[in-house]
Amino acid sequence: MSSVERPSEFKVLQNMISGKLENVGSSLRRHTLLEAVARIFVAILGLACLSLLFDWWLELSFVARVLCLLLGLGTVGYLIYQHVILPLRIALSPIEIANLIDQSKQVSPQQAIAPRVASVLQLPAHLSEAEQSQPMIEQAVQYNYQQLSQYPFQDSIDPRHTRHCLLAVLAAFLIPLCFIFIFPETARLWSQRWLLGSNEAWPRNTHLSVVGLKNGQWIIPRGETATLQVHTEDEEGTTESVWLHLESDDGESETITMNRFQAGDFRYEIPPLQLPYKAYAWGGDGESEPFEIVPIDRPRITDLTIRATHPRLSQPFVSHFSASEGNVRLLPQSEVTIQLTTNVKVSQIDVDSEDVSLQWESTDGKHFEARWTHEKPVSFKLTLHSAEHEINSHPRPVSIGMQPDRSPRLSFRYSGVRQRITAKATIPFTMIARDDYGIRLVGMTSHLPLSGTETKEKSDEVAKTESAVKETKSKTPENKDKKKEYPVYGPAEPAVETVIDHEQQVSISEMKLNPGAVITFHSYAEDDCYTGRQKTRSRQLVFRIVKPEELFREILLRQQQLRSRLRKARDQAEQLRDDLKQANSLDQAADWMRKHQLVRREVGQVSHALNGSVEEMKLNQLGGEETYQLISQTVLKPLQNLHEREMERQRQSLETLRTETPDSTETMEARQDQIVKSLDEILKKMAQWDSFIDVVNQLNAVIKLEQLVKEKTEELKKKQVDSIFDK
Repeated sequence: MSSVERPSEFKVLQNMISGKLENVGSSLRRHTLLEAVARIFVAILGLACLSLLFDWWLELSFVARVLCLLLGLGTVGYLIYQHVILPLRIALSPIEIANLIDQSKQVSPQQAIAPRVASVLQLPAHLSEAEQSQPMIEQAVQYNYQQLSQYPFQDSIDPRHTRHCLLAVLAAFLIPLCFIFIFPETARLWSQRWLLGSNEAWPRNTHLSVVGLKNGQWIIPRGETATLQVHTEDEEGTTESVWLHLESDDGESETITMNRFQAGDFRYEIPPLQLPYKAYAWGGDGESEPFEIVPIDRPRITDLTIRATHPRLSQPFVSHFSASEGNVRLLPQSEVTIQLTTNVKVSQIDVDSEDVSLQWESTDGKHFEARWTHEKPVSFKLTLHSAEHEINSHPRPVSIGMQPDRSPRLSFRYSGVRQRITAKATIPFTMIARDDYGIRLVGMTSHLPLSGTETKEKSDEVAKTESAVKETKSKTPENKDKKKEYPVYGPAEPAVETVIDHEQQVSISEMKLNPGAVITFHSYAEDDCYTGRQKTRSRQLVFRIVKPEELFREILLRQQQLRSRLRKARDQAEQLRDDLKQANSLDQAADWMRKHQLVRREVGQVSHALNGSVEEMKLNQLGGEETYQLISQTVLKPLQNLHEREMERQRQSLETLRTETPDSTETMEARQDQIVKSLDEILKKMAQWDSFIDVVNQLNAVIKLEQLVKEKTEELKKKQVDSIFDK
């Protein structure tokens, strides 16, 4: 055979060997792809089992599940790249396929087929070389071909491995199907959590629920303590402990053991919070869903204004109500408007009251207004309901009292006289009327007897004069009382003056009353109340008419008693003078000061009482102007000067005894001696005054007797004249 024909013959041999090896390579690629599919399916099954196990055990959060899912997808992608993409990219030559067969069977070098394949495929290429032996090449090619032609290339693929891969793929399909059939709820929950992103919890023996949780949030009042309550439901053993995990936005976290209140009830008092916290609780084999503790502002009233209008008020009454101001009081029939402002939007305002019903009007959910007519005291509590969350305000108490328009207050007094007066007396009255909103009318009334009928004389005790009033009223109709009005103020329209202070002097001489008569006075005041005029009447002041000489004797008797008191004070002043003269030290300075104060107080009281008796004489017209001047110049003024000057200077000197620079005792002795002399002089003048009054009284008695004789003589003369003309 020529050299030209040999290469073509070798080409046929090479194609036959290459074809067999390429068939083995194709089978090897299919086997590799099947093995990769089996690996991927088994890996997916394993990852799914791990996700089920860890999710049931740890209750993974949504973020953790997403991270695990991304990690699983990365693992599957790596397997696809490693076992599918890379093997498919590799192009194996027949010699490499043969080498793989040798490696798989682990044959010795003498039994390896890779050198034989190389001899058949590569030696014919050297026939054209001159230095090569063609017979030897041809013989080697023929020999190796004969050896390879009988070699079972297809048997190098292990059918058991292929079956194992198919079984693995089948198991990767059948196991999930069986699991879905046997545990459909578990499969559903797994798919919901891992494929649809649900946060539905895995079923446990212990079920935890947070009381008050809504949409994953637990709303509490900002800045107030709140009690977190967790309920547990156990299918097997009772849960003994529950833990709470808190985490703030800045990353700080803490784990707290909740207090076991009772079986299945665990509580923890959350301290006042200002910012949200993330939390979850767990116990037994259960865990609550993660939730957020959100502090919000509790609804409260930021401004509460009460506005009231009334016909008696010139301007509306406005009060920004607060607890520190106390209760607001309004006039009856006031038209009241209550306005309040809240810090957050409010959906409803509850009014807890039995006194008033309020209908609230609002424009923006933060400003509310209600109206009513104030006819009685009202008290109610306001509770605000938040429009955004189920949280209420603390009850806000509101009390609005009644401001009554009280009747006028009236003070009616007299001065200068006592309840026993003469028929010529002048009585000074003082009336003070007060009202909340205005005095309309003030007046005074006297009750006068119609006749001068003498009544039985009574003693000067005040209690007995009251019975005289009853006696006067019980008389016959012809002797019943007659009223006389004394207008003081008004009627004023409109009534604007709230205080009327008036002094009224009433002359008894105009009434021409006889001794023994009783006269009463009272005053009255009237306001202009919106609901009806109100009238107030004062107490009655009762006076009895007595004879001038009788009242004069009473006044003189009181003055004599005052003279006795003044004489006693004089003796005490003399004793103090002797003590000062005999003193060897200043240890008794406090006792001297006390004695001087007693004497000075007694002198002042006697001076005041004497002034009052003289004023009573003037108002009752007892004596004349010369009489008043006499006692004033000789007794009252010296006594007043003694009290206000000499005794005051002595007091100041005695006070210096307590200081480091006291006055000399000689000076105080001299001044005290002068005080005693002044008292002696005043007592002497008072004795002369009594003697003068006795003389005056005797003269008055003689004058009255002569006047009586004159009247009787004229009466007798008139009777004689009348008898002559009658005849």
